[in-house]
Amino acid sequence: SLVGLPPVDPDLYKDSHPLTYKNAALAFKGDNLDRYLMGRQFMVLLVVFVINQCSSPLNPKVDVLGFSDGVKFVFLDIGLAMIVFTCILGQLTTQVNASHMMIDYVNNYFALFTLYTCMVVEFSGIM
Repeated sequence: SLVGLPPVDPDLYKDSHPLTYKNAALAFKGDNLDRYLMGRQFMVLLVVFVINQCSSPLNPKVDVLGFSDGVKFVFLDIGLAMIVFTCILGQLTTQVNASHMMIDYVNNYFALFTLYTCMVVEFSGIM
């Protein structure tokens, strides 16, 4: 939602959404928005990787809910179930909420923490 905020006049939400104003002031200074986007991409990759590692079966030979070997291979071994789960719950719903209510979505301390974290990741040179 930070990407969609530049055309919005900050004076409109300065008093009603102070954290959004603070996020936007930092993100729109210089190249910080590009730095945020790069750091965010790394953080998304990290989260998806960790989720997939945590959800993979330890022993593929074990019977899981009585599923056939083909179903277990497609959904558990390949990771299709976690891909669908992560995309739908982790990314699409948040993107819809962020695009629908940009100012409200960024008006919290977690968004400010995420902005700082992503900028530190980009500054560190990991990406």
